[in-house]
Formats: sequence, structure tokens, C-alpha cells
Amino acid sequence: MNRRQSTELSGPSVQNYWREWLPRGLILLSLTCQIVLAMLGNRRKYIDKIWVRSIVWLAYILADSVATMAIGVLSDDTRQIYRSGDSNSLASEYEFTAFWGPFLLLHMGGMDTITAYSLEDNELWLRHCFTIVTQSVTTVYVLFMSWSTLSRLSPLFMVVFYVGLVKYCERVWALFSASEKRFRGSIPQIQTSESKIEEEYKLKHSEGYQVTTHQVPEFEVPVFDHSNPNSEDAEILMAYRFLEMVKRLFADLILGFQDRDASRAFFQRDELNADKALKIIEIELGLIYDIMYTKATVVYSAWGIANRIIGSFLILGVLVMVSLDKALVGKNSSVIDMTLVLLVAALLLDLFAFGELFLSDQTAHWLITHNRTTALGTINRIRTMLPTNWGRTRKRWSKTVGQLSLLSFCLARKKKPLFGIRILKLLGIEEIAEFYMYKTPPAPLYMDGKIFDHIKCVWPLTEQYGPDTDLKAMYGLRGCRELRTHNRTDLEWSVKMEFELSVLVWHLATEICYRVDHRRGEQYFSDTLPNLLDRGKGISQYMLYLLVEHPNMLPIGIGQIRFRDLYSDLGDFIEKYLPTPLNDVTEESALDMLMEMVKDENMLVGEGNRSNFVIFHGCKLASQLQKEQVQEEKLLEQLLEREEETMEQEEKIQELENKVLEQQKKKWNMMFYVWIEILGHAASQCKGRHHAQQLRRGGEYITHLWLLMAHFGLTHHFQIPRSRAISEAVLR
Repeated sequence: MNRRQSTELSGPSVQNYWREWLPRGLILLSLTCQIVLAMLGNRRKYIDKIWVRSIVWLAYILADSVATMAIGVLSDDTRQIYRSGDSNSLASEYEFTAFWGPFLLLHMGGMDTITAYSLEDNELWLRHCFTIVTQSVTTVYVLFMSWSTLSRLSPLFMVVFYVGLVKYCERVWALFSASEKRFRGSIPQIQTSESKIEEEYKLKHSEGYQVTTHQVPEFEVPVFDHSNPNSEDAEILMAYRFLEMVKRLFADLILGFQDRDASRAFFQRDELNADKALKIIEIELGLIYDIMYTKATVVYSAWGIANRIIGSFLILGVLVMVSLDKALVGKNSSVIDMTLVLLVAALLLDLFAFGELFLSDQTAHWLITHNRTTALGTINRIRTMLPTNWGRTRKRWSKTVGQLSLLSFCLARKKKPLFGIRILKLLGIEEIAEFYMYKTPPAPLYMDGKIFDHIKCVWPLTEQYGPDTDLKAMYGLRGCRELRTHNRTDLEWSVKMEFELSVLVWHLATEICYRVDHRRGEQYFSDTLPNLLDRGKGISQYMLYLLVEHPNMLPIGIGQIRFRDLYSDLGDFIEKYLPTPLNDVTEESALDMLMEMVKDENMLVGEGNRSNFVIFHGCKLASQLQKEQVQEEKLLEQLLEREEETMEQEEKIQELENKVLEQQKKKWNMMFYVWIEILGHAASQCKGRHHAQQLRRGGEYITHLWLLMAHFGLTHHFQIPRSRAISEAVLR
């Protein structure tokens, strides 16, 4: 009765229109999702914009569900027409709609540029295995139900069905290969040199050979070919040289002494500068991204390349046959146009995939190793003719770091509360909304030669502690080593507290010092210090960003909870003690108030209040950091206030300015390297899987530092210390 009433209300024309355009709309939406995934799926690794991630996420979620729904609609329409017994209707209206089914299976096979949105999607490979069976059966069902009128197109149906089925199977295999258990199992077990030699010794001795031994080096240092005119090609070779080691790091497996010593010896070379070392790390991370999130394990093989060539020619053949079929004259033009659009789009997406294949690092590596210099040169020339955003340079990560300023956050939150905050609280998402609303925009990359040289020059000093304590000796102290180097043991209390408290205290102190020194720099020294100050502030704000946005990448703690309490209490603290209205409060005036409220002679902290603890100790640390230059700055201010100007006074002013400037440089260098030690400690505590998760977000600064440290042997993964030489069996 209800169905009859709805039919009378809607009318047959509306129902027919809906029935005709529903499958077409779903298929076009599915095709749109594939185009989006093809264009943006691989570019999210070097674009950290949230709109890119949102669009890719939406397209990835919709792609499978829309294709599944469309196949269901096609099968239901075909079944209803078949049950009605109206074969003429089937012939006139649904002659080509059944031909769309294999294209949906082709869409579910996905693009080469993305198989998984996150690492968790790789664990769903078994579910996709079941989906292959159900969707293939449904697609074949549509074919059999329409077989009587599809005799001319049935072979073409089977061709497209074959291409789609192969692509879907490739996707499932890529997901299976990148799953955690399979990825760890695919990495060969470490076999020490002693075990190999012992086996060879026993074998040859049993055969009657006389065997002796001699000493040989335990590793072979890779050679960096500087004669190659294209330095990027040499960097690609070296990235592949260490790829197995990098895989072990991301799989959280132990590494052998050969990997440690070879990597350390190579990165210690004088001819390897910071730019080349960081480029190698970028390439390595790009290769790991391809393994984890794309069809790289399938595509870059003889099987994958052959399937793509065969599949593209098959689609092209179907397109030609459909276009030249004279029997289609007079048929429903919209249906034919829809079929041609699907064929052309499938062919263009294949061509786009071939373009990505030729411009990839994997192809460049294969051409280099097989001495195909002419082909590689041609590809590089083609690359220069492409638009900037589409392959002119091999972009591998965003080269930006997330930022979050505590003071800016709490003031913005107080001045401009979120619209509909009550609704957001009911939904439990007010904190997420506040973070994305008030966080600081990302800043450019801060990793350069200073960090590389710092790690390169410091790690030999840790050998006095033994090879097993390198990491602890360098980064386990979380900044104490740098403070001791600058004879600032009075500040060790600030890095010996709980990790998240130490980060919050140092962040607040860095904010205060930055504002004070930046203002004094503008007053006295013009543009002599902004770069140094910006570097220190950038790392400080990045650490707070990690504490709030990615706490799983930091040591275990409750940093998010403490930050939530801190920014709320800090805003109330500023509002309480500043006489001016809150809307007139600036960051400078708030910081001045904090410095005035906290004095060395009455540094008291309320017991049981962690927010007050951070506020007061952050100001105390800032006061101690500024202590050395305060006296000279006061003298400088007194001299500048005098009206008379003498030669002696000008010389004194210049001398004081230089002295204060040197003190500021020394202070900010120390603060910068303390932050690097804190960041290095956090990087060493983070698991490889958490680093891999961030590769899909544009890459993280902490991941690059972690891998750079690992190449110098500064990681817990090296757990097989060995002597510098081993015995090798020699036949006589």
C-alpha cells in the first residue's frame, strides 16, 4: 500500500528519470574520486595543507562505497527488467549499462598513487579479498542477466572485466605487502659474518680442503660517485644502498654492526655535505612512503609493468571497437557517450600513471644501474618542460614544520571565542576546533648544515662511553650536555623534570626571551639577530606542536592534558594581573607582565598547581637566561639616554653593543642546541611505525632528524656490537 501511494505521488516520469540517472550519477562520482586520487594521492607526501588531506580522505572513503553501490544498482535494474520479461525494453535501455559494471571493478582497483590512506588501511587486505569475490560475482551476474542482448559487446565486457580484476588484485597484494606483519616478515633476518664463515669452513673442511684464516674489514664503505654530473642520481643510488637498513628502522627491527659501521663511515665523509645527506634521507623516506601507501611493490616489477602495458592496449582496443561499431548508430546517444567517457578516462588515467612511473626515483635508479644514461637524460629534459607543480623537481616532503605558540594560543582563545562553543562542547570536539583555529601557521624548514655538523662532530665524543651507550650519552640527557658545554649547570633543573613539563617550561622561556631580545635587537642592533632568534623560536613552537598534535611521537606522558590546563590558567592569569582590558592586551605586554611578576628573590610556586609551576618556572628560566646581559644592557641604556655625545661615549656604546650582541648569540646558540637535544631525545623514543604514519601528512621534521641520527649509529636499533675485524676462511 505504501509503495503504491509513493508511486502515485512521484509519478512514473520521475521514477524513470531517477532510475535512468542514478547509476550514471554514481558512476560519474566514482570516476571523479579516481581522478582526485590520481592527482592528489601521491602529492600529499609533500603538501601539508589540511584541505589536501581532507579531499584525499573524502575521495578515498567514497571511492569503494560508491562503486559498490553503483554495481548493486546496475544488478538490481537488470534483474527487474529481466523479471518483467520485456526483452525489448532491456535491449533498448540497458544494452550498455551492463557494460559499465567492469569499469566499476576497475575503479575499485584504485590508482597506483594511493592504495592506503593510513597504515591501518593496509591491515584490511583480507576484507578486500572478500570484496574482490563479491564484486566480481556481482559484475559477472550483470553480464549473464544481460547476455541475450550483449552478444556483440560480451567479448569487450570480458576484456574490461579482466583489466579491472587484475588491478584490484594488485591493490590487495600491495595492501598485504605493506601490512605490519608481512612487511616485517619480508625483511631478511640478519646473518652475522661468523655464521657464514663457520658454515663455509665446515663445508670445505668436510670436503678435505686445508683451511686457514686472515683478518678482513667487517664492512665495505660505499663509494659516492662525484664524477656523475647529476648529483641527484648519485644520491638516489646511495638511498637505495641503505634502503634495507631504513626498512628495518621502520619495522622496529634490530640492525647489525655492518649496517651501523657502513652508514656511519659514509655519512662521516668530509665530501658529504648537509645538503647531500638530507637529500639522501628525503629519497629514503619517499621510498618508504611508496612501499607503505602506493602500489610500488607491484608496479616496479616486470609483472606490474607488463600488466600496465597490456591493460592500456586492451582499453585502447575496446575504445576503438566501440567507437567504430556501426551497429551503435541510432542507439541512445547519452548511454554511448557515457561509455566513451569511461573508456577515455580509463585510458588517460593509465597514461597519467605511466607518467608518474617514468618520473619516479625507482625508474631513475633502474636506469642508472643499467647504464641507460640516454633514457635518463631524456626523462630529465622532459621534466624541465613540465609545470612547476607537476614534476619539474622531485618534491619529496613539505619542508615545513608545524608551529604552536602558547601565548598566542591563549590570548586568541580569550579574545575570540569559537562560534557555537556550547554545541562544540556537547559534541566533545571543542579542543580540536580550538587547536585548528588558533594554532600558528607552519614555518619553513629549519634543518640545515648546523644540525648536520652538530651531530657529525658530537657523536665521536660519545665513544668514550662505549658503542652501546652512544644514544644515551648524546641525547639521553635532554639538553644537559649542551648546558654543561656552556658552563650553565645552574639551568640543569629545567631539563631534569618530567619531559612534558620540561618542554612547556623551555617553550615559555623561549617565548619570553624571543620577545625581549627581538625588541632590543630592533632598538639597538637593527637586523643582526632575527635569523638566530627565529631558529630557536621555530624549534620551540614545533616541540609544543608535537606535544599537542602528535603526542604519540614523544615519550610517554600527559602533555596534552597539561597543555589544556596551562593555556586556560595562563589566560586567566594574564587577565587577572593586567589592568588593561583583555582586547587591548598584546603578546609583548603580557610577557612584560610575566617578567615583572616573577623575581629571583621571591620565586614561589603554589603547591599542587602544575599550571602555576610551568608559568613561574618558565619565567624563572627566562630570567636566568637573560641574567648575563642585563647589566651591560642597563649601562647601554644609560649611555644612550645622555644628551651629550663624546668620542669616548660612542666608543663605549659600540663596545657594549658588541658585548651584548655576542652574549645574545651565545645564549641563542645554546638554546637552539638544547632544543635539538630535546628533539633528538624525543625522536629516539618514537617507534618507526609512528614515523611512517606522518609520511602521509607531508613528512615531519622529527622523522628526518631520527633517520639522520640513525645513519650516525645513534639509535636503539643497533644492538649487535662487534669488533673492528673478523676472521675469514681462506682455502689453501
